[in-house]
This record gives sequence, structure tokens and C-alpha cells, in this order.
Amino acid sequence: MRVATLAALAVLAVIVPTMAPVTAREREELVDQVKNAIDRGVGYLRRTQSARGEWERGGVIGVGVISGGQSCLAMLALLNAGVPPDDPVIQAGLAYIRTIPQAGTYVVALQTMVLAEVNDPRDRMQIQSNVDWLLQAMQRPGFRGWSYGPGLDGGGDFSNTQYALLGLHAGKQAGAKIPDIVWKAILELYKLSQLDTGAWGYTVGDRNPRLTMTLAGFCGLHIAGLELKKGRQKLNRETGVAERCGEYEEDQHIQRTLRWLAQPGHFGFEVANHMYYNVYGVERAGRLSGLRHLAGRDWYREGCEFLIRKQQQDGSWSGGSFDGGTIGATSFALLFLSKGRTPILISKLAWGADNWNNKHHDIKHVVEFCSRELFRKTPLGWQIYDCRKADPNRVRQEAADLLQSPIAFMNGHEPPILTGVQKEILKRYLQEGGFLLAEACCGSADFAAGFRELMKELFDKEMVPVAADHPIYRAYAPIKAEEAAMFPLERLDLGCKTVVILATRPLAGWWEENLFNEGKGVLAFRLAANIVAYATNMELPKPKLTPVEIADDQVDIKLTRNFLEVGQIRHTGDWEPAPSAMRHLMAHLRQQFRLDVSLKKSDVRPGHRELFQHGFLYMHGRGQFSFDATAIKNLRAHLTTGGLLLADACCGSEEFDQSFRKAMQELFPDARLEPIPLGDVLFSAGLNGSAIQQVRCRRRENGRVTELRQVRPELEGVRWGDRWVVIYSKYDLGCALEKHASSDCVGHDHESALRLAAAAVLYYLRY
Repeated sequence: MRVATLAALAVLAVIVPTMAPVTAREREELVDQVKNAIDRGVGYLRRTQSARGEWERGGVIGVGVISGGQSCLAMLALLNAGVPPDDPVIQAGLAYIRTIPQAGTYVVALQTMVLAEVNDPRDRMQIQSNVDWLLQAMQRPGFRGWSYGPGLDGGGDFSNTQYALLGLHAGKQAGAKIPDIVWKAILELYKLSQLDTGAWGYTVGDRNPRLTMTLAGFCGLHIAGLELKKGRQKLNRETGVAERCGEYEEDQHIQRTLRWLAQPGHFGFEVANHMYYNVYGVERAGRLSGLRHLAGRDWYREGCEFLIRKQQQDGSWSGGSFDGGTIGATSFALLFLSKGRTPILISKLAWGADNWNNKHHDIKHVVEFCSRELFRKTPLGWQIYDCRKADPNRVRQEAADLLQSPIAFMNGHEPPILTGVQKEILKRYLQEGGFLLAEACCGSADFAAGFRELMKELFDKEMVPVAADHPIYRAYAPIKAEEAAMFPLERLDLGCKTVVILATRPLAGWWEENLFNEGKGVLAFRLAANIVAYATNMELPKPKLTPVEIADDQVDIKLTRNFLEVGQIRHTGDWEPAPSAMRHLMAHLRQQFRLDVSLKKSDVRPGHRELFQHGFLYMHGRGQFSFDATAIKNLRAHLTTGGLLLADACCGSEEFDQSFRKAMQELFPDARLEPIPLGDVLFSAGLNGSAIQQVRCRRRENGRVTELRQVRPELEGVRWGDRWVVIYSKYDLGCALEKHASSDCVGHDHESALRLAAAAVLYYLRY
């Protein structure tokens, strides 16, 4: 026998008590290093604020050419790093910043960005006044961008222009009025001044390409294009079909810039005299475009590693005069780290040639809506995930990277054509807990048909209609049956959760126009929010760079003789609604506790002798079942001589719960299923590394399913002699283990399920 022999149990029992869980990484994860760097940088800015509430240090040029620039940058950095507006350091800074006169482009723009970030109604008149000042400061006639400001030297340059544009953009988002002709003039300026190579110089006519100005031009195209989007696609607001779907006049210029950046030696972080100014430009370019990679490089990861190396002992970054001195450099670094760290809610998948991004701003607006309406204004981001040229040897890592966003999105007019590697990545992503939303752009029947074929190829399952009573229609705001009929959906399930949704009628047109409060757009956004709420279980995604572990199945070849392999009981009911649950649990035990376990499980029939080959048994289900006399005899003999059974009711199934309790009475007429007390060794720190006192769980109260709540763990067990031989949860573990618990699943979240199920395995090995 492989593990269930008493000899093998003895070997494992000797090993486990001396082995502490891996509660801390041997090397701090990059995401934690970034958080630490942000905290230290914030601490430096807090310490260096003067009694007047400012950070002016003088002796610098660039953003500090007019008094107030360094203070505005510091304030913007602190706010984006998570310091709340009511914090004393922010309130003191605001008292100073509100007194800064309108004297220079950089400072007026930065002041506007700070006030827009604070979002205090008292500043609305000042924001509009600043916007008006910037509009009056445009260099006309023959618009060539902004200069430093009235009375200052300069006839327009792309550094002043990019900050003026950022100020206008922030002002517009705060409610300031800006005529469309302004955005049109800015877009035309960037288009006409772009060099043939795709880069920009410092001024119009400058043939010397600069990375900083090229990033500024790239962002300028995106911002101006975004502001000019309204009505540009000629959306039919009754049908959702766009007459000019996919037509964006800035596209060719953006693509030229991307080609220039991708050339050797053009893109990087080490830029003489403008290092931290450039760092912030990289962050804006990546965030505004949504691109996870720039020039084929993971810009945020690489930038974080660069900045962590450069940070000083006191938490600052040391910059030259063009970076605004140490205050400016520290602020730019914090803006990169904190804004780029924003959790990614949705990844837009690139596929095929050029038909995958017909609506540039659809997902951006969906994410903004969900941030505001679902997640209490928590900042959330989106990204473009392009793995069309992914290395076939990196499928597991690519899927893990994609899993940093809980939802992936794809749409198009043509049948989706994915590479073989893309298919493997997408399949692994969905198997490991990801969610895919697809939309037939403008109602394309070709895309819908091709998408169905793709899902059939990946999972050997047909897409089926979403019934009007599906929880996806009530996860955020209830949608009536007649409303659901306006936007019919199809679904594909893994385990007990829907993991793929296909919208066969247009939705993205209303998203692109951001019509969340108008006509059918109200329903289109409400439906999007319902899908997001269902897919995420209303849990926020983790900050960018948070590692997601996906086990490598191939490492089983290194297992020792006495490895642990789970036996899952194949009973007469629906016995495997969560087929990957044990795989996820074993991967966690291998990583966190360094246990010698197999990621594979064996399906065992309790009436057969194969039962005795597996000391640790798992049982899951969501319907009625029964054991015959042979199964009862085998299970009792096995459990009373060293085995242990972990069982749970799939999504809190009452039918399974009733059958399980009846089966335990038949198995152990001389014992009983009883609550396991919180003080039991099963929940102890000695067994688990830290005590299990609280878990997150959905429960059923008064016939309704609650939200996820912090509660005391509630397990039951059958004790035989001095040990538990059965550990049972009437609240789901299995679906949560494989990250497929739906929003109406009565049971635990993933982390809680891992802790409880791991405790059962550790208990088995020790006792």
C-alpha cells in the first residue's frame, strides 16, 4: 500500500511535528518590497513637510521653476500612496497649496491634479479657474503646445504641454467644462508633430527623439482620444451597434510609437538628468494605454525593481534639478509605485491580428463603474494582456500572471483565433479560478459561433443559455426576466460555478460611451456590475505583483516512497462537483508546509479494497447518496484503524448534509457526529502555525444566503478513541478550494477553505 500502511503513517508522523509551516517567504516577495518602499517614501515626505505645510526646497528647475511645484508633487504622491484627505499632513498641505497663485503651467496643472484628487466641493471653483487659466495659456495662433507660462521664456514644449494636458484631464474628471475643440487641437498637435520614426522631440520641429517626450506624446494621444470618444463611433442607442466601430484616428500614431519604443536602446529607466521624471512618464504610458508590456518588457515589475534599488536609507530617492530635487524625485517614485500597484480587475485579451480592440475604452469605463458602485471607490485598474507570442514553456507562469486579475474579457466581430499557447493559457486560467466574459461586438454572429467552438475545444462542453433565475442576475442589482431577455447570455460551468459568460447582443457600445445613467446604458452597466460581482464574489483583487501560485503537475516524479495521495470517495450521488479541489489543497500543503504530497488524487469506491490504499480520504457532493453494507463495513474498518475522512457539503447542499448524517449514524452507531470545539488541537497554533479562530464564510439565515462574514469555524467530527476519524463541514470547502465558489454558494472563501482543509491533513499526519 502507498501511504495508508501504518508504517508509512509512522514515517510521516515523525516528520510533521518537527516541521514548522512556512509562514514567511525565505525572500520577501516583490509586492511586499514595494509596499515597504511606499511606506518608507511616505514617511520621508511626512518628516520633511515644513511647519507651513509645504515642501519647497528651492534651487531646482523643471517642475520647481515656479514656487509650489515640489509641494504639489509631494501632495499628489501622498494622496496616491493612500494617505487620506483628512490626514493632518494632507490638510496642512492643502492649506498651503490653496494659496499658490496661478503663475506657471507646471504648478497650475499640478495644483489642479491635487485638488481633483482630494475631491472637496469647496475646490470646484478653483479647479475651473485653473482650467480656464490653462486654456488661456495655450500658445496661439498656430498652436505649438504650452510654455512655462505668461511672462516666462519658451514658445511651447512637450514637457509643459504634457502637464497642462494632465491638469486639463484631471479638471475634466472633476467636473470642469472644457470645449471639445481643445482636445481636437491637442490631438492634431501630437499627430502633426510626431516624427516619422514614431517619436517626439522636445518641441515642434525638433528632430532629436527623446524618450521622455515620446512617452508624453504617447499619453497625449491616449488622453485626447479618450476625451474625444463621445459620439465618435456613431452608436445606435437602441440596438447597441456602432456604425464606426473600431475607428480611432490616433491608432496609427500610437502603433508607430510602440514600434519606436520596441527598438533596442529606446526604452528604459536610466535617463540622464530626467530619471524620475521619466519613471513617472513610463507609469502613465502603461496605465493610460492599459498595456501590461511596453517594448516587450513588464514595465511595472522592472520599474519597481529599479526604484527599490535606488531608494535611500531615509526612504527618499535622490534626484537632480530636472527631477525637482529629492522631493520631486521621491514624489515621482511614489507615484510610479503606488499608481502602478493598483489592483487589476479586468484584463482585456489580445488575440488574432487587429480585431480584438474595437472599443478602446469599454473595459476602462466598466472598471471605473464597478470601483465606484461595487467596491466603495477603491481604486481599480484594467490592462491589456497580450500573450500571442508567449513561450510554450511558460504556460503555467503566464496563467498565474493573468490570474492576478479575476476577470478576463474578449470581444470581436470575427471568430476568435487563438494560438495553441493562448488556448493552453486561457484553459489553465479558467481551471485555476479565473472568469472569462466575452461579448459579440455589435452582435456579431460570427464571433459568437466561433467562441462557442473555442469553448467546446477547450472543455468539451457546450455553452448553454443563462436562465433568468441564475444568481448572476442578482449578484449586484436584481435584473428582471424581461430585462435579461434584452441582453441574453450563455454560460459554461466548471464545478458549481459559471466561469464563462458570452453576451450575444451588444453591450460594449454603451460601455464605450460611458452611458451608465442613460437609456439602455443603465442596464448594460448594471449587467456588467452583476457579472463582476458574481465573478469576484465581491472580493477585491490583490495589488499588482501579488504572486499567484499554480502547481506544476510534473514535479510528482520527485516524490519519495512514502508520499501522501488523497483518495476521493466515489459515492452514489453527485460525488465530484469540484474535481480540482484536492489538487489545490495538495499544492498549498506542498508550498506552505513542504509536505511530500501528490497533486493527483485517486477516485475510490468505498465497497472496494482500493479504499485501504489511501489513509486520507475526501468526500464531497451536492445531492443525496447512500452506502451499501460493504461500503459501511470497509469505511468503519479503515477509519478505526488509522484512516481519516474529510467531508463537506457542496455549496451547503442540504440534501448531501442529510445523507451524510444518516451515513455517519450507520457507520458509527456507537459514536456521533458532534461539534469540534474551538479549543481543539485541530484549530491550534501548534498544529497549523497560527491558531484558526476566525474564517470567512457564507451561511444560510432565514432562508437567505448571507454575504461573506468573519465567523468562528464550525466543523463537526466523529471521535474514535482519542482522535477524530471524521471531520465534516456542512459549509462548502471543495468549490472554494478550487476557486469556483459562486456568490450564492453557502460556504467558505478560498483562504478559509485552505486553512481548514490543511488542518485536517496535518491532523491526520500527526494523530
